[in-house]
Amino acid sequence: MIAPMRVKILPSADEAIPEYDLRLMRSPVLTGFALRTFISMLEGPGGSWIYPIIAWQSGLTQVLHGTVCPEAPSFLPDLPVEDTCFEPYCQPIPKYQTEEEALKSIQEEGFLNKFEEEALLKRPWRATIREYLQAYRSGKATTPSMALSRLVSFIKTSEAQQPHPCSWLVSWSEEDIMRQADESSKRYKEGTARPLDGVPFAVKDVADALPYETTAGTSFMAERRVVKESAPYVLALQRMGAILIGKANMHEIGLGVTGLNLKTGTPLNPANPRHHTGGSSSGSAALVAAGVCPIAIGTDGGGSIRIPSSFCGCVGLKPTHGRMTGAGGVEVDCTVATYGPIAGCVEDCALFYAILANQNVSTTISGEQLPPPQLPHPLTRPQRSIALASSHDQQLPASDPLPLKDIKIGVFWEWFNDCDTDVLTACRSALDTAVSMGATLVPIAIPELELMRVAHTVTIVSEMHHCMQAVWDDPVKRASFNSDVRLSLAAVKYWTPADYITAQRIRTRSIIHFKKALRTVHVIATPTTPCTAPAISEAAVRGGQSDLSGISKIMRYAVQANFVGLPAISVPVGHDTKGLPIGLQFMSKPWSEATLLLMAACLESAIWQDLKEPSIWINPLTGQQAGL
Repeated sequence: MIAPMRVKILPSADEAIPEYDLRLMRSPVLTGFALRTFISMLEGPGGSWIYPIIAWQSGLTQVLHGTVCPEAPSFLPDLPVEDTCFEPYCQPIPKYQTEEEALKSIQEEGFLNKFEEEALLKRPWRATIREYLQAYRSGKATTPSMALSRLVSFIKTSEAQQPHPCSWLVSWSEEDIMRQADESSKRYKEGTARPLDGVPFAVKDVADALPYETTAGTSFMAERRVVKESAPYVLALQRMGAILIGKANMHEIGLGVTGLNLKTGTPLNPANPRHHTGGSSSGSAALVAAGVCPIAIGTDGGGSIRIPSSFCGCVGLKPTHGRMTGAGGVEVDCTVATYGPIAGCVEDCALFYAILANQNVSTTISGEQLPPPQLPHPLTRPQRSIALASSHDQQLPASDPLPLKDIKIGVFWEWFNDCDTDVLTACRSALDTAVSMGATLVPIAIPELELMRVAHTVTIVSEMHHCMQAVWDDPVKRASFNSDVRLSLAAVKYWTPADYITAQRIRTRSIIHFKKALRTVHVIATPTTPCTAPAISEAAVRGGQSDLSGISKIMRYAVQANFVGLPAISVPVGHDTKGLPIGLQFMSKPWSEATLLLMAACLESAIWQDLKEPSIWINPLTGQQAGL
């Protein structure tokens, strides 16, 4: 029996009480026949009896129908340029006409060390962009043709694994990969190599990339969408000589955070193939984690870059909403999602951002000129302190500048501490490292996180349902959805336009709350996820799975940046007792991606030597590999 509900009239956002109210959604785990039966009941006449119970347990009823919000709705996260903060140790990237000029200028201006210089992060299991270029330019170690041939063999082996293939790519072509590699090798031989010649990359299957179809992780999207041109980011990387290896797998239409997909296969986590990669950019993170490519393009509408980056042990950047164009892809969640990079190291993540930020987009939502992207200057500043910083009990010498001096890190401790013990230990240790580098921890509080959670759910699921309306309205085609996605979309039937507007009123309040929290700090720190990657259930792989409690837990720290449009980054900071990766997240003021890259670079320099190699990996430059 659902208790009578009292309507709560909220005060203005400035008067909200800053207490921790985020709750965990309670629901049973459903698989196979039980899940299919429940979906049939929810979609049928009995749904009107079932839905109110689900809505109450999930908090939807209390927020959508039990709350009166005085603020006007914000249908997009409007982030004025005036909110841009001064970013210590960062400088604007010089303007450029081409990507080649951009890459050249950020080296000549001292943002990045020139690629001729030695790589600072050397790991045999994960080659960086710098190492690719050094190997190719030396003319001795390997060529793009040799490296990509090894990569192709590794992909073939990964797809032949039993009982479950790795399923990192949904489409790829040996012929196309080797064609690109041979052309790249020829350019090196002739002395006409491009800036990123021969560097492999992948793109999430929500973005267009010829010669492949775009499926968005479904079994039906390809027949509805004709790809005429590759997305701007794909074209930009290819103009610089980078090699597209294929379309990365994803959670169907992006509506999920595990990567489970019965249509395209469930990707295996290279850190431990018995565990999920996270989602929805599941294949993108797995490919980078396994060393198949140093960088991949993902999208993030509810943690979809940061969650798999954390689960797989990668660096994942969600830029400010509006910093990256959404052109050239399936826009399933346009008011909360953005493109962004998943990379094996911070330098590669920064390189992608520096070249492609502001491309094909020049103004904010309100028509203001976008602020120029910045980078830490130099990005490699913290590398001088690697040896000392790796020992948390040692202090940096007074003669060596503290790379995070004057940086203030905001921590909402009740929120931060609401995670598993191993995650808390690793993330608290990482904060201690930041303090040893000069940063200051500042206690903060953010009101109404529960309202944000529910309002984001209503927003993203409504937008996805709208994008899939034509498929959903056809009962035959509707059956082609994965069960967990179908169940989530079915709830929209019981929502009204007023519910969506209420969610957008809450968005306005949420923007105010985070703006206030960031007034006195440069970044807000949280674990990226409150847990490590969940195990893959055989029952789920066979018949699908709905675990709304698990999903709400995984997304505990992720959705806020999407809902209010803030930039956020996840950086690896350790492992749990099973060896699964743990990520720490930083969020910052609008348009302040450089500060996030600075934080990530400093922590990476201190911690990278302690990070473990994955169970499955390859270094295409040397041919070394493990796990397959």
